[in-house]
Amino acid sequence: GVSPFSGTTLDITLRNLGIKTIVATGVSVNLGIFGLCVEAVNLGYRVILPRDCVAGFPTDYADLVIRNSLAQLCSLTTSEAVAAAWA
Repeated sequence: GVSPFSGTTLDITLRNLGIKTIVATGVSVNLGIFGLCVEAVNLGYRVILPRDCVAGFPTDYADLVIRNSLAQLCSLTTSEAVAAAWA
């Protein structure tokens, strides 16, 4: 699947740990990250997307996916801001 939630116990595990916010990082903004963010929001999680911690190909398309789709679902930020929030 295109979401780490499909066919796994990830949702149950996160809920049992009291997790309410997910910081999405990794590759393929076009598919994997997109699927993760959509499914996480559908399940009621808050999703943080550090733009400098994700990638997609081609780069200009990935930027458009972030700007035109993921920005509607996630809070866009940077890794520096995430690190500062955790400090």
